[in-house]
Amino acid sequence: MRTLVVYYSLTGHTKGLAERIAGECDAEIERIKDAKDRSGAWARFSSGREALFNRRAVIGQTEKDPAQYDLVILGTPVWAWTMSSPMRTYLTQNASSLDRVAFFCTEGGAGGGRAFRHMSDLISKRPVATLEVTATDLKTGADKDKLKQFVSAIAGLSDPD
Repeated sequence: MRTLVVYYSLTGHTKGLAERIAGECDAEIERIKDAKDRSGAWARFSSGREALFNRRAVIGQTEKDPAQYDLVILGTPVWAWTMSSPMRTYLTQNASSLDRVAFFCTEGGAGGGRAFRHMSDLISKRPVATLEVTATDLKTGADKDKLKQFVSAIAGLSDPD
């Protein structure tokens, strides 16, 4: 199964998880490049507002065509209990090219389920698997078991019936 992991990361948590998923799934990987500098307190506040009000961000041109993959795994940090604005832009631009999807997110403590619902609604597709990793999961190592379950669910998609 040809798989692509597409992610946006601000602090590096989502990037690290995306790289682990890509390695476990033998997938190609693509980072969503944000045109906006989001460093500093004010930028973080305005990023949360963008997410809260369903605004899109300006992102760089992506290199890989998601239509060429059997599964696209999409990852985002949770901002204001929803997906990041760069991920919203990517999904809006590529909705018609996404056939089978899985979602993952990193979060301070909550909001992943709501983010996944918003992502699903935006592209009119239900994910085949989801992975929600909190900051506490990363500190305690609980992310390892969650990642194993997520990868197992995805691996089951390519098994013959």
